[in-house]
Amino acid sequence: MTTDLPVADRWFKAKPAGLGVTMLTEPYVEFFFQSNVWHVRGRDRDLVVDTGNGIGDLRGELRPFTEIRPVVAVVTHGHFDHVGGLHAFDERVCHRLEAADVGDPFPLPAFRADYPDWFELEIRQYGYEVPETTVRAWPPGGFDRGRFGARPSTPTRLVEEADLIELGDRVFEVLHLPGHTAGSIGLWEEATGVLFSGDTVYVVDALEVSDKEAFAGSLRRLRELPVEVVHAGHNASFGRPELHRLIDSELARLDT
Repeated sequence: MTTDLPVADRWFKAKPAGLGVTMLTEPYVEFFFQSNVWHVRGRDRDLVVDTGNGIGDLRGELRPFTEIRPVVAVVTHGHFDHVGGLHAFDERVCHRLEAADVGDPFPLPAFRADYPDWFELEIRQYGYEVPETTVRAWPPGGFDRGRFGARPSTPTRLVEEADLIELGDRVFEVLHLPGHTAGSIGLWEEATGVLFSGDTVYVVDALEVSDKEAFAGSLRRLRELPVEVVHAGHNASFGRPELHRLIDSELARLDT
């Protein structure tokens, strides 16, 4: 095991995604652990959807985007790669069924030597080789290596189906999308057709399902929405044709 990793100049990579949305990723995290952080600019306050692994300084990275506006951070579900940076925000939102995992996330180790056996198995089940290190560099700014990974957070608001996240000039509706986890949610902006899907649907990798029947219902529901663009929990954004293809393929797999 080696701790002799370089120090990154900047931990997050930001990319405009259209309609006031910015995608942030952690390029120095091994691909299996990477997830998307989404920032949405609002008139009165900004929205952050999912918060990454909690390794780099997400709140500091977002400061040039948010300026002096308050920020509401929403996590789509309680897995460590989505809740890691939630603790840094004053407004912390999740579904009530995810609150326990948000408060006690999996402590992602920095090195393979510390991975539990079940974690290595899960990585292989996705078709990936188990990396020797979780990251290829350390974050800048005197990063405390003893506090690596997701930290516990106490939600300040628990949401349910049809609750609203209001930014002043933009409104996102909470969609309860069980199946990946019991309390998985999406955020839907009807006015623009923008959907933040979390891990309910994304491209490239196989989808992880905890409840097949609930998951199928969530997918069918998403297929009926007039979606223009999906900003998912992992990998690239995509449009309605790809969403329908993914859903139809997954429903066929679930029916076998």
